[in-house]
Amino acid sequence: MVGGGAMGGAIVEGILGGVPDAQVTVVEANDERAEMWRRRGDVRVADLTEAVSDADVIFLAVKPDQITDVLGQAAESVNPSAVVVSIAAGVPVAVLERHAPDGVAVARAMPNTPVRVGRGVVGLVAGTTCSAEQLQQVVRLLDPVSTVIVMDEALIDSLTATSGSGPAYVFYLAESMMKAAVDLGLDRSTASTLVAETIAGSALLLASEPDDPAALRAAVTSPGGTTAAAIAVFDSEGLARTIENGMRAAHGRAGEMSAERADHADQG
Repeated sequence: MVGGGAMGGAIVEGILGGVPDAQVTVVEANDERAEMWRRRGDVRVADLTEAVSDADVIFLAVKPDQITDVLGQAAESVNPSAVVVSIAAGVPVAVLERHAPDGVAVARAMPNTPVRVGRGVVGLVAGTTCSAEQLQQVVRLLDPVSTVIVMDEALIDSLTATSGSGPAYVFYLAESMMKAAVDLGLDRSTASTLVAETIAGSALLLASEPDDPAALRAAVTSPGGTTAAAIAVFDSEGLARTIENGMRAAHGRAGEMSAERADHADQG
């Protein structure tokens, strides 16, 4: 794992807790975080060239504008049979393949922040030379912290607009609900608990019946009741269309970012 911060660290924790035979090495430039990993005792901390020399899977959990530099620095040391997996947003497979050492397979992963609590979603795209066995190895490592969706790269921006940015949509809803609850007289602590537990419980219920959220909503919405009054306002204010438009904006921006980073890599 090159980059042991929030996202990379969460994946490492999942691997350590869910893949018994895994041997994990962390590359971390931040001295304080590197020392934290050393104190754990269940991972090796090494520099980049040492870490990649014998790794079967190399995760790159660095900032998007650092990806090509890291690949360049590691080029002469990468285990030629390894698969390099970037979790940097907006960096296309073509860029990874152009800057990876010749013959080294790559894959692109798009995780969301709930990987930190073992309930993430990861979109996974295989590079042109990534074998089925290598892809399955990556899935096995990501599985303890996420639902892994193997997909065509043409759909990765749609996934980004849905599950990549999706947690922020839920948190935005939570913010609005908490503010309204406080305005209605609840103290902030009570409002926070009610909103968080309502969203968590509803998410579990939706996970049990993922194909029919409309039916779940209808089951809560008695004609002429309180929920119906709220839904009527949401409909009259165009909330559904606003959400759709927001997701379309996220989708468009994801495509722009991929193009910008591809251009930047070419110029580099």
